[in-house]
Amino acid sequence: MYEGVVQSLIDELGRLPGVGPKGAQRIAFHLLGSDPADLRRLAAVLVEVTERVRFCRICGNVAEEEECRICRDPRRDLSVICVVEEPKDVAAVEKIREFRGRYHVLGGAISPIDGIGPEDLRTRELMVRLSDGSVTELILATDPNLEGEATATYLARLVKPLGLRVTRPASGFRSGGTWSTPTRSRSGGRSKDGGCLMSSAPGAHDGGSGDGWHPLAQRVAGQARDFLDGVGALASGEGGDEMVPLLLLEVSQILLAGAQLGASKDVIPPGNWEPDVGADPDLDVLRGGLAVRLAGCDEYGDLFDPYADSRPTRFRLSDDLAAVAADLIHGLQHYEAGRPLEALWWWQYSYVNHWGTHGGAALRALHAIVAHALLDVAEEVTPG
Repeated sequence: MYEGVVQSLIDELGRLPGVGPKGAQRIAFHLLGSDPADLRRLAAVLVEVTERVRFCRICGNVAEEEECRICRDPRRDLSVICVVEEPKDVAAVEKIREFRGRYHVLGGAISPIDGIGPEDLRTRELMVRLSDGSVTELILATDPNLEGEATATYLARLVKPLGLRVTRPASGFRSGGTWSTPTRSRSGGRSKDGGCLMSSAPGAHDGGSGDGWHPLAQRVAGQARDFLDGVGALASGEGGDEMVPLLLLEVSQILLAGAQLGASKDVIPPGNWEPDVGADPDLDVLRGGLAVRLAGCDEYGDLFDPYADSRPTRFRLSDDLAAVAADLIHGLQHYEAGRPLEALWWWQYSYVNHWGTHGGAALRALHAIVAHALLDVAEEVTPG
């Protein structure tokens, strides 16, 4: 915790999407080290955005007038609408300069876990735009994840009575806002040139059962169990003086599993909700055991910006390792319940958003401890 307004700044930054506690602190200290003129300019832009920017009354895209520039463009094809989740997705499609229709921004995706249903999105406005019969094709370009697929499926069923051609990007949006121009029918049809455009990802041709993902799920499950067994044994007293090197090995192995998940195509399980796996595991015993075994080196400092005049933020290895364990256990509960696709989805999602960060920080800290220890030994045995 920091004093007064500094902590308030970190708290406010932490409320931004995609910004965790570490990221909020990194941004806050970057701002504190910036030129005051730059900060005043940033503050002025934020105020100007709140006063001038609005959402287009037709499509929902960001605009500075009642209608955005795309809806005002008479050259646009009025018969085709591309449905996206957020205004940033409009910019991603526009970059390729191939789509000449108009857009409809939903303002999010269906997510029962977050309490977001169809009524919370701009679905009613979409149906109004389709009611006059001028639109003949609807491209459902929601994100290729659990929520995006659920939203696309819902919309396809909603507009089915209208007799529209409903298509979906073959690969959809990926990280960085790339776009795949070919489209496929929501029923798994073929493209206009006759080529099958169904995804070649595992699980795409098995009726949603996820059979194609079983080998990867089995491999990751084994790596997760090995990590939990190894870390649990070390927390209970095994390992002796080799505690830190053995932890370094365990963390490296599980991050290798994470890298495999990160390099795989997006795992998209069927349905639009995550089955309940029960209560979260109580890892206080594991955390406490690791803290005792790591006494003297459990706490470490992470410097977010080495070029800024800021102090390292303090973290604990025991907390990082327990966080990794919690996410791995959650996925194992899915796997052991016979849901390998949900297990992989969770491991992949949580690796990118949570345990990969904690594991990476722990790896750096453990490597630093080992490196310092080896350097100290080398100095002691150097001949005089």
